[in-house]
Amino acid sequence: MDAPDAVELRDYREADLPAVTRMWREVGWIDDSDREAEALRTFLGYGAARVGAIHGEAECLVHRTPGTIRYDQHDLALCAVTAVTTSAVARGLGLASQLAGEAVAAGALDGAAVAALGMFEQGFYDRFGFGSLGYEIEMSFDPAKLRLGAPARRPVRVERTDWQEVAQLMGRRARGHGGVSLDPPAAMRAELGWVDDPYLGLGVRGRDGRLTGCLIGTNVGEHGPLKVQVVGYETHDDLRDLLAILRSLRAQIHEVLLVEPAAIQLQDLLEEPIRGHELLDPDRRPRHSAMAWCQLRILDLERCAAARTWPGPEVAFDLDLRDPVGGPGVAWPGLSGPWSITVGAPSSASRGHRGGLPVVRASVGALSRLWFGVRPATGLAVTDDLVGPPELLAALDEALRLPPPRPGLSF
Repeated sequence: MDAPDAVELRDYREADLPAVTRMWREVGWIDDSDREAEALRTFLGYGAARVGAIHGEAECLVHRTPGTIRYDQHDLALCAVTAVTTSAVARGLGLASQLAGEAVAAGALDGAAVAALGMFEQGFYDRFGFGSLGYEIEMSFDPAKLRLGAPARRPVRVERTDWQEVAQLMGRRARGHGGVSLDPPAAMRAELGWVDDPYLGLGVRGRDGRLTGCLIGTNVGEHGPLKVQVVGYETHDDLRDLLAILRSLRAQIHEVLLVEPAAIQLQDLLEEPIRGHELLDPDRRPRHSAMAWCQLRILDLERCAAARTWPGPEVAFDLDLRDPVGGPGVAWPGLSGPWSITVGAPSSASRGHRGGLPVVRASVGALSRLWFGVRPATGLAVTDDLVGPPELLAALDEALRLPPPRPGLSF
């Protein structure tokens, strides 16, 4: 009989770097280049990381990074769970589950109001209270089809060594509802280190020389596709110039892959966007996809509630909330239990039922999706874990009507 594994959950330490590098290469997150390994070293140098070690070797790692997320007109403190990785020899031991649950609770104890992550598949992170955001639309298009003139400014190169300037831009970029910013500037150094070769970075500068817009990605072949991975801009004029720069590449690059920026419909700027889908040759058709890749959950219900201002008729209800994280005897109690919620000007949340109000029963994931405007209450009552009187759900549809939350950043 095999000896039982000696399993330990502990903080990451620098001596774990070779084991973590091996693990990330095993799962295909980085290649065997020194550049990507160095980006991993940078990544592990900020935020907080915990490992699951077997016989002293790190075989699972969960990493979190502080940041902010925009809720309507307010910024809320964010715990971004920026990596959950398990090696090939440690699957099925529950290490990722234990460490992910720890990360959620630790983010709450650190003062974050919201936690968010990029998911490998929908379902796994539901057990920690996460609910999916809306669809991200990735557009495939021929840049020659952009109905734009020449850019108003000559493009400049944005190299990997410009990561500090890119980080500053991403921190001040235009962010709508749901927009995410990560606090450590080194997060952008790691991100640019993981952009595949051939690397291409282009941007525009203002009159003061400051970088006001950039797009960075991988130009896969001589004629593309150009896969844009990082986009940041201060104003919509900056965005228009970035798109015009893409059009200026049309003589060489025949395909661009770009996640549609928030607040615009890229199809509005394309010539004959429907005709392209009717081409008989499938290799020449533009390819568009819509998928939810990001999930979030509320950690501090009082702060998230206070961020909502609704000038219409006040909507008040009692809430029975279920949170799979936290509970008696642990450092963070979680959000389970009775609440009283008011949506108005101002909005509020407090522990305990007020009584005499209609009651909603929901998981924290469903409530998070409702509060961030991912889907209306009446829709979530069909597809998610949310139940309430029809009249109340209809009122919540109006009171929590928000733009689609768009992080604008991969993490």
